[in-house]
Amino acid sequence: MIHDAREVPAGKILECDLCIVGGGPAGISIARELAGSSHKVILVEAGDKKETAQARDLYRGFVEPELSHEPLEENRRRQWGGATAAWGGRCIPFDAIDFEKRDWVPHSGWPITKAQLEPYFARANQLCEAGEYKFRAEEAFPGKQREMIAGFDGPDVVSNRLERWGPPTHFGKRYARDLEAGGNITVFLNANCLQVQLDPNGTRVEQIEVASFQKNKFFIKARFFVIACGGLETARLLLASNDVMKSGIGNHTDNLGRYYMAHLFGAVATAKLKDNTKGFIYNFEKDGEGVYCRRRFWITPEAQKKNQMLNAIAFFFRPPLSHAVHRNALFSAAYLAKFFLSTFKRNSPGKAAAIFKERRADILAHLKIVMADAPGLVPQVMGIIKSRYFAKRRLPFVLPSQRNNYYYLFYQAEHAPNPDSRVVLHSEKDFFGMPRLLVKIHFTDMDVQTVLRTHQLIRNQFEATKTGELIYEQSVLLDDVKHEIGEFNSSAHQIGTTRMSADPQQGVVDPNCQVHGVDNLFVAGCSVFPTSGHANPTLTMVALAVRLADHLKKKLQK
Repeated sequence: MIHDAREVPAGKILECDLCIVGGGPAGISIARELAGSSHKVILVEAGDKKETAQARDLYRGFVEPELSHEPLEENRRRQWGGATAAWGGRCIPFDAIDFEKRDWVPHSGWPITKAQLEPYFARANQLCEAGEYKFRAEEAFPGKQREMIAGFDGPDVVSNRLERWGPPTHFGKRYARDLEAGGNITVFLNANCLQVQLDPNGTRVEQIEVASFQKNKFFIKARFFVIACGGLETARLLLASNDVMKSGIGNHTDNLGRYYMAHLFGAVATAKLKDNTKGFIYNFEKDGEGVYCRRRFWITPEAQKKNQMLNAIAFFFRPPLSHAVHRNALFSAAYLAKFFLSTFKRNSPGKAAAIFKERRADILAHLKIVMADAPGLVPQVMGIIKSRYFAKRRLPFVLPSQRNNYYYLFYQAEHAPNPDSRVVLHSEKDFFGMPRLLVKIHFTDMDVQTVLRTHQLIRNQFEATKTGELIYEQSVLLDDVKHEIGEFNSSAHQIGTTRMSADPQQGVVDPNCQVHGVDNLFVAGCSVFPTSGHANPTLTMVALAVRLADHLKKKLQK
């Protein structure tokens, strides 16, 4: 059943076998795995079914230095379903190399292998509704061309790796019925966990303190607890729960909040193919279940080691709407509409006229594109509306046509694990009196060099195979990477802060995601990742959550 925590009497004590804090993909996945069992489960979610301004304000925090990270409330969702309420649905598993100790990457290595996680990836893929667990083109599309570009692949770069896309799946909406049907799951919305309270010895959680905005403080006791609040909020809650452990729960070795990671993203280079009319798989492909898939360039493990770099991928993407090089009538029409509306809205008629005169050449270039394809614009718009808003599986995004044979290359690179990249508590308090968070994200030279070497390796591969060319200036790329770092946006890829380790001196949780030294406290989510890989974190996060659910089932049966 789903209840409203605002209706719980102040001072009430609830009891259960398992208490899950957080109603995002990790928390919901664990609850769903236990639905229908004999174990009583309570899941508390801080938000409501839709996010409110009051709830979002609790995420507000600070960054140091200024602009070095997006505002902390920008990419997070304090609501039922968590980040999946705004998720695009992209699914990619971590690679085997991401789990390995790499001697050229300080602080790398997981205490588990990808092989150990493989069965859970398959189950996670189903939860994310991304079809079969097949992430190589030759597996998903047998009989079709293996490479993105015929004859391109080599020892340093391959293009047969896939990303798969869920509908996208809003976990709160999709799995609410499953939780209710189980009969043993109780969900409380508007239930903010304010503190995790340990026993006097600091070895077990006795209860958690919860309240709604009505300030009706109540408590939940359980045999086991799981914190699944996201990469930033999980660290904040554990740091703020410092009545017994003065530096925070799990922070006995000063690792809590450290190793905060994300990914570096950007698009600077363009590719021009020798022949883009054959042997080139550019658009999304649908597998037998109708799941959208797309091929990407991946730097092989051998090349990563040889070039002393981190993991990275790249794929063809749309250029900015303002760049008429795309020669796409829909993109040009969208750009012109946005440009005219914003210019008139923000400026006086005289100032607007001056801006139009200054941008005359740009405006004419876009108008020419629109007029050249005006008859086809309406059907194109209708097709996109249908595939984006009325289909069961949403088209992930619209790509420009292949007519001009120029393709923007979007890169996504691993962020090196770094203890100096961290989150700490700030002196300012929120509505409930909890300290807000201060983010101090850091990047290293290896992060920068990885992006540069990724482009160089792809350029080399085009030249070696004579399949095309990658066009960019090294200095422009370097400036862009530095700009991305200076005004960084995580795009909701908030990783690390409660890293997994076999040695309690090196992390916060053990290989089973149990907080070191606390017998009945576990963490679920990408905060436990020791490294970030190149992949969007959701699929790996859900795989770890399902694995944790299996572990908890065994613990609960004892």
